[in-house]
Amino acid sequence: MKKQIVIIFVEIIFLVALSAGICMLWSKREAEDFCVAYSAPVDMEPLPASVEDSFSTKRVTMTAIGDVMMHQWQITRGYDEATDTFDYAESFTYIAPYLREADFTFGNLETTFAGRYQGSSSDILGYACYPCFNAPEVLGNNLKDAGVDMLATANNHSLDSGLQGLYSTLDYLDSIEMKHLGTARTPEEQQAPCIVEVNGITFGFVCYTYGTNGIPVPDSAPYCINTLETYETSRLNAMCEQVRTLDAAGVDVVMPIIHFGTEYREMQDSWQELCVDMLFDAGADIIVGSHPHVVEPMEIREITNPDGTKRTGYVIYSMGNFISSQRYENGIMKDIGLVMDMDFEKQGGETRLVGWRFAPTYVYWTDDVIGVVPVIEAYENREAYSFLSEKDWDRIADSYEKTIQTLTAVTDCPYEIVDNEYQFQIGTE
Repeated sequence: MKKQIVIIFVEIIFLVALSAGICMLWSKREAEDFCVAYSAPVDMEPLPASVEDSFSTKRVTMTAIGDVMMHQWQITRGYDEATDTFDYAESFTYIAPYLREADFTFGNLETTFAGRYQGSSSDILGYACYPCFNAPEVLGNNLKDAGVDMLATANNHSLDSGLQGLYSTLDYLDSIEMKHLGTARTPEEQQAPCIVEVNGITFGFVCYTYGTNGIPVPDSAPYCINTLETYETSRLNAMCEQVRTLDAAGVDVVMPIIHFGTEYREMQDSWQELCVDMLFDAGADIIVGSHPHVVEPMEIREITNPDGTKRTGYVIYSMGNFISSQRYENGIMKDIGLVMDMDFEKQGGETRLVGWRFAPTYVYWTDDVIGVVPVIEAYENREAYSFLSEKDWDRIADSYEKTIQTLTAVTDCPYEIVDNEYQFQIGTE
């Protein structure tokens, strides 16, 4: 009996131990399963770029300035006799912050860089001005240092130093890595589309001039300049075809830069209106004008696309002079220009202009410098610009009152002054 009890007791202990072992093994397996399920998540494939783009918003501020000219009074002020060199950095001291704030800045170079003693005349320290301009090349470096990224080179002074001067201008701009468009050294360079990508938004540019001051385009190089030959129909159609090509290529913003209009006239003429109509019909989004040497109106226009949909087009007929030696005369504001800021947003494949702003500029003279100051900032912060003369203050006050009147003469768009600029209340639909 005792033997049987002992055997039963041993069997019970064995069964308990066996059960405990099974439980331990089962618990360990469950723990392992738990760890596998939760400590090693499944790898996820990255979202396609197109899907990411639909959720992200890209932003770009594009800035434009007007005519960059160099007359004899500027040439001589920038000359250092001791070193026989030139420099114009001080001309842009007060306006450079406005240009550097942008993601991309462009303007109109209304002179050649043919080289010293290489212009049509060389009577001003080896350089030349009106009627045929050839400026010290360092002006290009000074513009780049001030924040300019691209220069339009198609205008009525492009051939002032002949074909070789046109080529030399482009060679010099290449040497300082300054983008350019409107003139070319080869047919291939003329035909190459000018597309600039900034922060994920693409901008397509075309650049044309109404003419070349009667200087014939060389028969040996018909490709050297995009000229409308005083608005010939075939030339206008060729310009519009370039716009259509850019639009068909899918660039986000098509922006013609065109040198046109009537000098010293503060309203657009009929030829400008014809060009703008044709460019908008061809697919242009924003048109930037130069040549009159005074500010002309901006216009906001609703455009009907071929498929019946609507879009908004923007044009500034003339940006005025950014820097020159032309002065106020008989009511003509040749000393006033604009810095134009355009704020773009792109989301889900759609790009919109969401901000349109203008800062008027004034060209002042001292014994040492001919330079550019921002009008509104100076007007509202006189102490910071105490070097200006009473004559300068009269001109700044005049511009403060009149520039906005000129800008809104065609499209009376509401505006407010924000950060020393006229900010227009444009629609963003």
